Amino acid sequence: MTRFVRSAAALLLTLSYSSAFADTLNAPAFNAKMDGDNKVVALYGNSYTHYNNNLNTRLRDLTRSLLPNQADGYSFRGITISSGRLGWHKANLEFQNSLKHWDVVVFQGNSMEPISAKAESRQYFEQSAQQMAKIAHDAGSKVLYFMTWAQKAKPQQTQELASAYQNIAEKTAGYVAPVGLAFAQSLKQYPEINLYHSDGKHPSLAGTYLAAAVFFATLYNQSPVGGALPVDSDMTPETAHKLQTVAWQTVQDFQNQ
Repeated sequence: MTRFVRSAAALLLTLSYSSAFADTLNAPAFNAKMDGDNKVVALYGNSYTHYNNNLNTRLRDLTRSLLPNQADGYSFRGITISSGRLGWHKANLEFQNSLKHWDVVVFQGNSMEPISAKAESRQYFEQSAQQMAKIAHDAGSKVLYFMTWAQKAKPQQTQELASAYQNIAEKTAGYVAPVGLAFAQSLKQYPEINLYHSDGKHPSLAGTYLAAAVFFATLYNQSPVGGALPVDSDMTPETAHKLQTVAWQTVQDFQNQ
């Protein structure tokens, strides 16, 4: 009898652990805070992720400057396809999962894919996100969506993109990094900081740095204020501080809405 009780208790403990583990993978809401260490992160995207020596590089540098022991054991990999749509990364996701376990996978759709005027494009984005989120969750990874920003000449796209990413996150138990909202807030508070490349679509270095600060705040529930400046740049400490502050405030407001 004692042996049976012990076995039952062990089984219950195992099931409880498995259930708790599953809960951490599935976001209870798109704006929920992420838990866990989130040490190993893969970012799937296109040139929005790749520009300015890679978003993952800027995120890595911020993390090393802000977390204990220079973020020893943390790693960030960018997997990008120029002009790529989200679904083009399905095979990449499966291959990367065969190499190692990822705590978090970041999904970024083609810049306007989630709000395209073409129904086929919107449907492809949604179907791809649903398929890839299942692959990620089955592999034990959290899903974090990269909410992209409006084109410089079309600020109305901010809310359209925000709604699209929030909706797909709700459908797939994913989290959202509100980069697009941070862009809009920065442009409102600090219009002197240029967040765009000359084409008015891709990010400038300041735009990529702001995105990295939003991801840091989202992944680690910690302010990026005081983080390292981007290397190989002439960004001033004042500009970096403004972007860090906007990122932290945007993430807090987003999670508390």
